[in-house]
Amino acid sequence: MAKSVSQKSYADRISAAQVMSSALQANSDLVGRRGVNTGEYAGLLDKAIVLNNTQEKLKADLKAATAELDGVMAELNKQTAHAKKIVKMDIPKVRWKEFGISDKQ
Repeated sequence: MAKSVSQKSYADRISAAQVMSSALQANSDLVGRRGVNTGEYAGLLDKAIVLNNTQEKLKADLKAATAELDGVMAELNKQTAHAKKIVKMDIPKVRWKEFGISDKQ
């Protein structure tokens, strides 16, 4: 079963639009008489390519930032657990809330 247009990836849709643009340019005299503006179509295609490339870069940047954040959060969790253990050993229970600890033991 073929995917509908909205289910295809941007890359697939851009690729199909590139084929269409080439064919429209080659037949501009025929399609121009019916109101197809090949220059406008090519301009939209160029803009779509630039925006798709920008989006892909942002996705890669997001993945890198997420991986870095995961590492920092793992270290933060480790140090928080250690600090919590120290607080529980050395600080009276009545002061635990000061450290954000709501445990009973």
